[in-house]
Amino acid sequence: MRLRPDEVAALETVLVTLEPASVSDALREGLRRPAREAEEIKAAREIRGFYGEGGAPLPDGVTAPTDEELRAVDEMEW
Repeated sequence: MRLRPDEVAALETVLVTLEPASVSDALREGLRRPAREAEEIKAAREIRGFYGEGGAPLPDGVTAPTDEELRAVDEMEW
C-alpha cells in the first residue's frame, strides 16, 4: 500500500502517540473502525428493509423521544 506524505505523517503521529506494538498493529486498528461502521450501516439497512421507513417498534413502556430531546442529544459532546 502506498501512502501520501500527509498519511505517513499521520501514521508517525499515531505511532508516537499511541505506541502500538508495530506498524501493522496501527494499520490493523485503522481498518477496524471502518469495518465496524460498515457492519452498523449494514444492520441499519437490514432493519430499515424489514420495518420500512417507519422504523422498528419501540419496546413496551418506552415512549418516542420528542424533537427537543433529539436536538439535545445531537448537541451533546462526548
